[in-house]
Amino acid sequence: MGMKLADEKTTRGAPRGRKTASLRVYETLRDDIAGGQYSVGERLTEGALADALKVSRTPVREALRRLASEGFVTLSPHAGALVKGWSAQDARDVFETRAIIESEAAARAARNATARDVEELDALARRMEQAAGAPLRDVAGYSEMNRDFHARILRLSGNQRLEEIALNLMDLGFLVRSYRLFEQEDVERSLSDHRQLVKAIGAGEAAWAGAVMRAHVLATTRIFKGTHDAPDPHEPAPHGKAGRDSSNDVSLKDNDR
Repeated sequence: MGMKLADEKTTRGAPRGRKTASLRVYETLRDDIAGGQYSVGERLTEGALADALKVSRTPVREALRRLASEGFVTLSPHAGALVKGWSAQDARDVFETRAIIESEAAARAARNATARDVEELDALARRMEQAAGAPLRDVAGYSEMNRDFHARILRLSGNQRLEEIALNLMDLGFLVRSYRLFEQEDVERSLSDHRQLVKAIGAGEAAWAGAVMRAHVLATTRIFKGTHDAPDPHEPAPHGKAGRDSSNDVSLKDNDR
């Protein structure tokens, strides 16, 4: 099966004009990983991907580094890029930990937020409602906005440690995998929670804000239950998708062709 690069139209966050090769490769791989085209633990190498996508290795290398920074893959000096995944226990642990931290952050935000802070949070919540649509199409873009919404509340908590710990649990790769499983009613419930959070924070109601945030985060545990059942890392990954390469002669350190 051949691979096709994402189209060249400019999207949110991209520079004006045509997309760079690196951005197009990134979007193609991001969408394929999120869509399950690659198995958890599968190795992605520059050479095979460059051949499949008909680009040089430089944009592939740049795309893989960005994917690693966002939690879609992990980079290994000897194995290249490996598709990242989460077991059911991993996912549950992430949501439960986030619920504890972010509920406290939301309560603190309700005590600290200024009128301007609330206006900005409300504006972001409204933009998310406009972007959601029915059905939700731009999952990656919506996931980024959702992360920004939560990050703003964390910042308003005034506790840098809480903010850092929680943000480390919000890999974009994890969020995109989660939101891909959302039904329209789940999206609407999430947006309603955001509206309630804005109201609670705006009203200075710490207990209300904390309770809404806790329920909001934990609700996703019933939807996203991980990407795998912790497979044996010594088992070889399946093959079939163009761009996969199980050989050990290509790594992220290879020179661009």
